[in-house]
Amino acid sequence: MFDEFPEPARSQLAAARDEGRTRPEWAFTQGQARVAFWAPFRDAEPVVVWQFEPGPDPVAASALLRRSLETMGLSKIIHDISLQPGLTPVVDRAVEHEALVGAGFAMEVERLLLEWQAGSDVPEDPGRLSYRPARRLPTADVLDVLVRISQGSLDYDTQVELATAGAEHEARWMYDDLVNRKGKPDWFVIGYLGDSPVGLVAPDDHSIAYIGVVPEHRGHGYVNDLLARGTRTLAEAGVERVVAATDVANTPTAAAFLRAGYSEVGRLFRYYWRAP
Repeated sequence: MFDEFPEPARSQLAAARDEGRTRPEWAFTQGQARVAFWAPFRDAEPVVVWQFEPGPDPVAASALLRRSLETMGLSKIIHDISLQPGLTPVVDRAVEHEALVGAGFAMEVERLLLEWQAGSDVPEDPGRLSYRPARRLPTADVLDVLVRISQGSLDYDTQVELATAGAEHEARWMYDDLVNRKGKPDWFVIGYLGDSPVGLVAPDDHSIAYIGVVPEHRGHGYVNDLLARGTRTLAEAGVERVVAATDVANTPTAAAFLRAGYSEVGRLFRYYWRAP
C-alpha cells in the first residue's frame, strides 16, 4: 500500500514501518486521497492521522477517512494541521478542513509552535535543582511524578485523558511514550529540590517532548529551571533547532518558552475524532 504514496511520503512510511510505528494495512487510498495512521512507538495503538493528502475533493477525502476509521476500529484519533502565524485551516487548508469535518472530526485546541535556534543565547540553569535520569529510577516513582503533574494541568490533551481514561492510564501512556523517544537515555530527567521531586523535562532528539511541574512546587518558576536544562541538553548535543508546542491557553508554559529564547513560528490546529 505504501507504493501508492508519492515521495517523500513513501520513504517516510517505510522508515516508520521499520521502526514499528506504522503498517501497510494502516494506509488507505481512494482516488487522489491518501491517508496513513501512525503510532508513537512500537506495539502502540495508532493515535494520529499521518500523511493525510485529501486531494481536490473534500467529499471523497471524507469518505476515505470514514472508511479507514471503520476498518481500523479505533475509538479516538488526532490530526494536526500546522500553519504559519496568521493563517487558519478554514481558509488556508480548506479542502483538508472540510474533509476532516465531513468525517466527524472537530477542531478542539489551538497550539503554539515554538522554536529555539543554535546561535541564540542558551538559557542559564539557576542551579536550584539536582537532576536524576528518569530511566534509572523505579518506574513507579516516575509514574507518580507524571500523575502529580497531570493534577491541575492546563494542557488540553491531559485534561481530556484525565476525564476519559484517568490519571494512572494517562501517566502510563505518557511514560511509555517518553521512554521510547529518540533522545539519549540520560536526557529525560526529573528535577529534585533535596529529595522532593519538582518536575520533569524530556528532550527528544530535536524537541522538548514534555515538561511539567508538580502542584506543590508550582508558582516558584521551576519550569524555567527545567526548560533551561532541557534546552541546554540539546544545545550541547549540537542540535541546530529545538522545537516545542504548547496550547495557546496554557499561558504560563508559553511564557516560559518565550523567556528561554524560543520564538513563535506557527500554530498547530488539533482535530479529534471519537467513535460514536
